[in-house]
Amino acid sequence: MKFKIFTLLLAAMPAVASYSQGVYGCTPDLHVEGNQLRDPYGNPVVLHGVMDTPSMWFNNDRWSSWDLGGYVPAATPRARAYFTKIFDAITATSQGAYCDVFRLHMEPSWLRKEGADSKGLENDMAINYDRDKVKLYLEELFLPIAEDANAHGLYVIMRPPGVCPDDIQVGDDYQKYLMDVWDIVSQNEKVKEYAGWMSLELANEPVRVKDANGNRPTDGAWGPANGPAKTDFFQPIIDKIRSNGFTGVIWVPGEGYQSSYESYVNYPIRDDNFGYAVHVYPGWYGNDDTNANAQTFISNFQKQVPGVTSKPIVITEIDWSPGSIAYDENGQPKKKYDGNYETENFGTWGTASTSKWGTAFKTMKDHFGNISMTLTSTDDYLDMSYFMESGVARPSFSNKPNPDEGCSYACWNWYKEYAANNNITCKEPVQEPFHGTAMQVPGKIEAEDFDEGGEGISFHDEERLNNGNSDYRKGYGVDVKDEDGNIRLGWTVKDEWLEYTVNIQETARYLITALVSTDNDEASFHFLLDDEVITDEIKATNTGDWNTLVEVSAETKELPAGEHVLKLYIDNSFFDIDWFKLELLNLTGVDEMAIETVPVGRYWVNNALGQRVGDLTLEQFSALPEQLSLYGANSILFLQSVDSGRVYKVKAR
Repeated sequence: MKFKIFTLLLAAMPAVASYSQGVYGCTPDLHVEGNQLRDPYGNPVVLHGVMDTPSMWFNNDRWSSWDLGGYVPAATPRARAYFTKIFDAITATSQGAYCDVFRLHMEPSWLRKEGADSKGLENDMAINYDRDKVKLYLEELFLPIAEDANAHGLYVIMRPPGVCPDDIQVGDDYQKYLMDVWDIVSQNEKVKEYAGWMSLELANEPVRVKDANGNRPTDGAWGPANGPAKTDFFQPIIDKIRSNGFTGVIWVPGEGYQSSYESYVNYPIRDDNFGYAVHVYPGWYGNDDTNANAQTFISNFQKQVPGVTSKPIVITEIDWSPGSIAYDENGQPKKKYDGNYETENFGTWGTASTSKWGTAFKTMKDHFGNISMTLTSTDDYLDMSYFMESGVARPSFSNKPNPDEGCSYACWNWYKEYAANNNITCKEPVQEPFHGTAMQVPGKIEAEDFDEGGEGISFHDEERLNNGNSDYRKGYGVDVKDEDGNIRLGWTVKDEWLEYTVNIQETARYLITALVSTDNDEASFHFLLDDEVITDEIKATNTGDWNTLVEVSAETKELPAGEHVLKLYIDNSFFDIDWFKLELLNLTGVDEMAIETVPVGRYWVNNALGQRVGDLTLEQFSALPEQLSLYGANSILFLQSVDSGRVYKVKAR
């Protein structure tokens, strides 16, 4: 009967005129750089949305499949249809809904072995999951839901089936279970293809994590764990995911229901594209309605989640609404399974008011500026029952007293505010000059002023991090450093490259001079124009000090006038480059003088056609006539100074 009612409801439901392709209309690939999520243009991205799971019970029986046998393949269309309505609702921007991320729980009800009874719990999956069902429903249910979310313009965080047992241990069945589930997921070709917009949260709410010997050293009986257990537990899972080819963001949990991350400081996760998945509820981090203090929230959060200063954070569970502690018939406070007091509120897990605890939370979140969040359910954000009936999106709890004190009204406003200030760029990356117009040649070009466009378009950098951590060109993976105002490129690595759009004024050969430093005898580079090599390999002089820079030069082939793309290509690693300049190699109107008056120094030897035919070093009392005679008696030669670029016209004898 429930299904028949739901079917009629779907059929009668009005079209949603406000349907949109998400907040931004796109989901460009995200990656971790420093403590931020960033899009391909280097824009910092902070996401806001909801979490849900394809469970009849958690979805308030808005869809049902018991007439089909429960959680069976034939029921997947009904679950998917309901989630389409969720995505229609939470992306209805014209009605005020502004979600841009969805946390998808791989609901364990679909994945249990036949005959396994959950008894209302989710922490027994290590012994009760069916790996063939994981493969089946990944393809038939979870990935189709994720694809539907993304078609609505949502990023997706995928969470594994179930919750952690209270105690998990390195090498135990639960670690093996997570390893197997993530092995199955990360081998999937679609999952690897979706790595730009799909991220993976390794586990849900670990409470205590023990090392292989069953130990969990702490700072006192109730203090945070300070050993390597969490790292030893999760690092092999990360390594397995990466070895399978998944390149997207991985979210690493802590302990204490995802509230404690201190041990990662001394035992860091080894990966370059991860952040931390954290949970926040009233009463945690020293804050509730009776003690709502933003500064305390900030300091306690940073103490318990020190990675907030070095990695992006996503709060994957949070909610609140006003209420009070519930009491049983004997007048005793009721407690939930996790030991927290049961409360009478609007139906959320957490009890607090937006004007008190919620305001302190938002101040903390905005202080760090790198914290994304998903409310613990769709119904914490949006009244889905009302939307199913009317097609109108509105905040949840509208029929409650003081609804603006709950998380739904607060996030309804916050999400819209955050969306207006996010800088996600939807256009296809296009290579453009950094300053808007092509660099002029002849002229000087700052090495850090490479073209806009991004990785693989206007530059290639071997790693995503900017090792120089300079604010100049912030957000790009190119290593830009700022040495007391002297901005330049550093940490150069073999086969990296950068491109510059240039406007060459005159068809001619040019002298390229670069200002460099290195302590490596092998460091070198060369230049290309429109991907055609135009110089020999140029050695960067070993100065023994990164802040001692010298000029090195090379001649180009003849360069055609007009707009072109000049490429700086790293042949051998580890040198700094501040700038380079191109000057006309003009062999007309030069100084004509006797051989004996040419100054000492290093020279390139050019013939009368402007072709380089050799080089020489002229020292005091050196026999220049004899050296030049090698090029033919009475021939006209042009000696160009390597250091100054000045050209001398001489006649060999």
